[in-house]
Amino acid sequence: MATIKWNPALEVGHPEIDQQHRELFRRLDALVEAMAAGDRKEIGLLFDFLGGYVVEHFGEEERLMQESAFPGQTIHKAAHERFVRDYQALRKLFDENGPTAAVVIKTKTWIADWLVAHIGATDQQLAKHLLRKSA
Repeated sequence: MATIKWNPALEVGHPEIDQQHRELFRRLDALVEAMAAGDRKEIGLLFDFLGGYVVEHFGEEERLMQESAFPGQTIHKAAHERFVRDYQALRKLFDENGPTAAVVIKTKTWIADWLVAHIGATDQQLAKHLLRKSA
């Protein structure tokens, strides 16, 4: 199964956010690899880690938005909340069905596509705002 790798083009220019994004991609890649191997225990651990890590990461972004009075924070926060709900539904799908081909494909494509789209647009806007505020 093809791996999911961080792409330097996704850097937003905020060191902490970029580091957290790289970690999300590393763990997503590990999750997909564990699914390919059929390692249910490792899959569960990685699902748990990612579920907690995205909440932590989103919380950090939301703190930065609040502190810097980011004008798009309501929409950005709503995107985070929608991701968390959808992620929880995906986790439930895995818990109920195991690492079926459909669950693996949905995990790989949906999370990677969402991260790339979110980072490439929404997080870029936040990073530009933070850069302007710090200048």
